[in-house]
Amino acid sequence: MNYLISFIKTFQTYILKAFDLKEEELTKTLLLQLNIFLIITVLLIVKPTINSLFLSELSSDALPLGYVLTAIMAVLGSFFYDRALEKYPLNIIVDRTLIGSVISLVIFGVALNFNLGYGFALYIPYVWVAIFGLLTASQFWVMANLVYNVREAKRVFGFIGAGAIGGGIFGGYLTSLLTNILNTEDLLFVAATLLMCCLPITRYIWKNEVLKLNPFQVSSRSNPKAESPFRLIKQSKLLSLIAVVIGISVLVAKLVDYQYSDYASRFIKDQDELTSFFGFWFSTLSVISLLIQLFLTKRIVGTFGVGKSLLWLPSGILLGSFLLLIVPQLWVVVFIKIVDGSLKQSVNKAATELLSIPIPIEIKKKTKTFTDVVVDSIATGMAGFILIFFINGLDISSTYISIIIIGLILIWLYFIYHLRNEYIISFKSLLEYNPARKDKAAKSEIKVTSIIETVIRVFETGNENQILHMLHKTLEVKDERFFYAIKALLNNPSAKVRALAIENLYFLNTENLCPDVEPMIYDKDQQVTTSAFRYLLKRYQQNPVELLDKYLSVEDNTIANATLVGLSMELRNNRVMQDRFGLEQRIENSLAQLEQTSIELERTNKILAILETIGNAKVERFYPVIKTHIYSDNVPIANTAILAASKTLDKQFIDLIVSRLSGKDTRKSAMEALYFYGEPIIDILFEGLKTDSIDPDDSAYVVMVIGKFDSQKAINTLMKLTDDMEHTVKIEAIEALKHLKWKHPHLKIRDRFIVDKILDECHLYQSTLSVIHTQIVLQYKKNPEKLETKEENEARNGLIHLLELRLDRQLKRIFQFLGVKYPPQDVDPILNAILKGQEEQRIHAIEFLDNILDIQLKKELIPVAESIIQVGVISEENLKNLNVKVLSESESYLALLKRKDIKLKLAVLYLIEKTRDPKFTPLLEMVLEDSNGKARKKAAEILSSFKRISA
Repeated sequence: MNYLISFIKTFQTYILKAFDLKEEELTKTLLLQLNIFLIITVLLIVKPTINSLFLSELSSDALPLGYVLTAIMAVLGSFFYDRALEKYPLNIIVDRTLIGSVISLVIFGVALNFNLGYGFALYIPYVWVAIFGLLTASQFWVMANLVYNVREAKRVFGFIGAGAIGGGIFGGYLTSLLTNILNTEDLLFVAATLLMCCLPITRYIWKNEVLKLNPFQVSSRSNPKAESPFRLIKQSKLLSLIAVVIGISVLVAKLVDYQYSDYASRFIKDQDELTSFFGFWFSTLSVISLLIQLFLTKRIVGTFGVGKSLLWLPSGILLGSFLLLIVPQLWVVVFIKIVDGSLKQSVNKAATELLSIPIPIEIKKKTKTFTDVVVDSIATGMAGFILIFFINGLDISSTYISIIIIGLILIWLYFIYHLRNEYIISFKSLLEYNPARKDKAAKSEIKVTSIIETVIRVFETGNENQILHMLHKTLEVKDERFFYAIKALLNNPSAKVRALAIENLYFLNTENLCPDVEPMIYDKDQQVTTSAFRYLLKRYQQNPVELLDKYLSVEDNTIANATLVGLSMELRNNRVMQDRFGLEQRIENSLAQLEQTSIELERTNKILAILETIGNAKVERFYPVIKTHIYSDNVPIANTAILAASKTLDKQFIDLIVSRLSGKDTRKSAMEALYFYGEPIIDILFEGLKTDSIDPDDSAYVVMVIGKFDSQKAINTLMKLTDDMEHTVKIEAIEALKHLKWKHPHLKIRDRFIVDKILDECHLYQSTLSVIHTQIVLQYKKNPEKLETKEENEARNGLIHLLELRLDRQLKRIFQFLGVKYPPQDVDPILNAILKGQEEQRIHAIEFLDNILDIQLKKELIPVAESIIQVGVISEENLKNLNVKVLSESESYLALLKRKDIKLKLAVLYLIEKTRDPKFTPLLEMVLEDSNGKARKKAAEILSSFKRISA
């Protein structure tokens, strides 16, 4: 028993070291690996089983229609699946998918055993298999992304992915063996049993790893949903060519798959033997692909470069297709299938990934699903139609499909040539990236050859910005071939380069660089020190706790602070390791040291380090420290506390951060912090604005934060904020809508909504004019000699002045809304010309407005624009021209009291108070029900004074 325990511990240590895993994440990682292993194993049992049944019953003539149906169902399924994701939690969907798949497999098995599922009914399981493979794998990786943060995912996804490769190898060979024991139909029950095992694993992972995440953490780990992937691909020539090349490769692969299936079904008549054949070769293709990936891919791509590496797959299929025309035998088709299946998942995949280096990572994330699902489905459908036309329509032999394949490969090679050229152009623009300076002198010409050589050359001879930009790109691909070039950057004079080089080396395993990195702990730049310490924590061969003690106890506070921050970043979301390293005690010790620190700069730096540490590691016990320092008079401390609060992604800090938006020195950090929470914060901020729980001084900046999210959700929320809200909120919401509309045209703002809003503002403008007219008439009729009339007159003057200011606001909103509907560069100068221009300029501005507006807007807006020119003239005649009703005194007060404008309400109430007229009592009683406390209180006071007067 002791020997067994010792063996298990030794094996565990080996796994942790060999695959760069941490002890506390081993359980969930192994469970996820087992989960994907079972999913792919099931797929590799079901696929050859259904394929052999399908071909034995319907022959290969039925395959083209099967391809078309698969493509249609994949696109439709993707649409309804996205709708389901919006409606139900992911775990419910995954649960139902697994249970539904198990039930489906059992039903298929029973139906086939009782001869109920043959004939054209076989199209159902055939299409089902394709959707199952796509759906379960997609769900698995979505869940895996929720379990790990970005940094963890980079380390462990390769190890988890090995489970998929293992499943691909095991499933096919298991199928081949089981056909000697079981009937083909009974293999579906084996698959259902294995798939049932995924259910408890998935539920355990969700309960223990995902359920504890708050909405902000889930949002930060989910793939972004923003601009249409089709539009993004269309905007980038490189992405467009990649999509075309992938599409042609899928199209050719489907035609090869048809030939493979047709030849196999013609040469192997026995159903069980056919199942065994498919199972064997599915697994063998996985083995060959794995061997090429391990031993040849890097050498091929490194030696021949990306462009030429892409030629291997089409060239191999081209050779096989010519050979098949000469020797139409099964072994030739198997050779073509081996070339397609093995090179596609190894050399071709690696080259394609490297091709996407010039593309920003966010764009890649947004377009990956589109190329994986939609492009694949379209190509599959096209293959089906081609085969229906040539095989079913013209009744030609499948051998001659090779002629079509040869033609498609020539087109494929043509696009590869253009793709390589576009890649070089994109790579050159990547090398010219220089955010600091735009002048040509700052750029150094670097020749683009093969990608590996070019990247290395950038590291050796590029300027600082080129090197930094390329380091960000290599951080995405994590290729060991860049190791030594990046290692040389540890001596680069730029601190930014050194820090990012260490970040890259953190994920590379060619050598352990602790002896090289440890001296960098003493670097003058704290970012370098922090990155170096994180590297050492991961790679240190001895006890890392001793390493930590060593550097936390040094006299140099910069090093001690950086060590603490580095530790907190490494232990984020890892409670077990935080306890192991005694993080809470170390924070407490640092807080105690503050009392002994008399030098103000050292004290400040220590506080900054403590705040960063608490935020990075999310240590709830010390959240009060962050809360205290958010209101610090020391600006750097306050800003660091704000950002630290956001890193916790804890809802309790949101109101505190919002309260710092009005401060000029803390505004930028507060906006950045709120944005860091991610899209879920939009609902919280909207609710705060809607309920008036956010201070008016902060409201406009809250709207600006919402406007930073380039999403449809932000658009929808901003549209709501243009309703009954304060002017500052409205105007910022309209400005944000205008910005998002013209910067991100894919976001939808209903044209009818904008038109209605402009009309509403026009009516409000006309109503305000009518109220002003009423007040002027009343003022003229009053006798200014009486004392009470004088007070009343002053109150009325104040109201008129306030209404005039509101007119200006309403005009501004009208033209801001116009800037959402029409190009801002056309609309923005018009209001300025109407308000401040010479008479001729005003006339031209209105004429221009008359030309661009549609009929409905023209009818309402042109009279408003013309009324602006008649400055100070608010007569009954002008009001009639605007088709505005002249209001009585009570009607005018009622109109103003119904508006959501507290200043206007208080001004009206003040005027009513000075009139001392009890006829306004009904209005005051109405205000007692108002949502604003100040208005209710003022109305109650006036009612009380009226009662005293009448008494």
